[in-house]
Amino acid sequence: MWYMNEERELIRNVARDFAQKELKPVALQIDKSGEFPLEQFKRAGELGLLGINIPEEYGGLGGDYTTLALVNEEIAKVMPVLTIAMGAHSVLAGELLLMLGTPEQKAKYLAPAATGEIILACAQTEAVGGSNQVEYSCRAVADGDDFVINGTKVLISNIGVADVYIVMTVTGEKIDPATRSGMSAFIVEAGTPGLEIGKPEVKLGWHGSATGSISFKNCRVPKENLLGPLHGGMQALFISSTNEFLTCGPVGLGMAEACYEAALDYSMQRVQCGQSMFDRFQVTRHKLVKMWSDIEALRALVYSVFSMKDQGHLCLAQGRLLKAKGAEVSEAVAREAIQLFGGVGCIVDTGIERFWRDAKVLAIGGASIEALNEQISIMMKNKML
Repeated sequence: MWYMNEERELIRNVARDFAQKELKPVALQIDKSGEFPLEQFKRAGELGLLGINIPEEYGGLGGDYTTLALVNEEIAKVMPVLTIAMGAHSVLAGELLLMLGTPEQKAKYLAPAATGEIILACAQTEAVGGSNQVEYSCRAVADGDDFVINGTKVLISNIGVADVYIVMTVTGEKIDPATRSGMSAFIVEAGTPGLEIGKPEVKLGWHGSATGSISFKNCRVPKENLLGPLHGGMQALFISSTNEFLTCGPVGLGMAEACYEAALDYSMQRVQCGQSMFDRFQVTRHKLVKMWSDIEALRALVYSVFSMKDQGHLCLAQGRLLKAKGAEVSEAVAREAIQLFGGVGCIVDTGIERFWRDAKVLAIGGASIEALNEQISIMMKNKML
């Protein structure tokens, strides 16, 4: 592949070996139990896979985004939910620390996060407003040497297992999307009085992502836990969330590849009227061709956009496009794979239907594809593509 080089191939092979030897044997059980894959998450940290996008001075690999894409693709072929936990940790929360943190904050939190010694979560979403932060109400108010936080965040990944929460709050009189002001980020450690952790939700897919609500009731954090400038966290959030959207492209690609490969193998082995399904039924062959062509189109899009990212482009519209296309292709390919498997494709132990469930959540979790398409349309109107 044109985007491969020796260093990327080395790390890709580490991720592939990890996925096949350590994740594959337990992937179905994690999906069934819904338990956070803590052991596997920590192991990813030991292998350096949590610190790819983190500079070497803070314990990371200092790698590029294309390498991050390759790792996500390989892991998503086996355990997509682990990529969700890794993205919330390394990209969404980790890059906020990287962009806004002081050297002391980075040394204290980012360095151990890069190796998996601590787990990060980003608390942004609220029940009212969705992707429109103007309606957010979780607020931090200065009080002496502290800030006092009150409010609730919903559908937050890594709750309960996170050691540190990066919390986005309203601090200005209002949030101004035009100037991206009025919101501030705070570092809140697990166990801080006033921080209440809810129970993980039972969801259609992403079983084990530990997604749920957290609340703040007069939660006091010292002023040195302010991350970045007061009222100035929104711009960094816009960038880190875009980068998380980017990773949904290779995650969707990995899921689609896993489903296609399983369906192709099954169609070659399943005998109907003395012939394999592949040889006997034209519809089977044509379904597989469509699945393959969609995967290769997505692959070309993913790695061309990640190449742009490595060249310094923000990829604001393209990042949103990758999440939408990653969800679209993975859901379509998983659906067709279930259809080709027939009745056994609906059986949980077959291991196919979970990819469809995870793909469906990918179209909603973090930001729905409808909300992302609307944001792209605004960029289109303003000639920001």
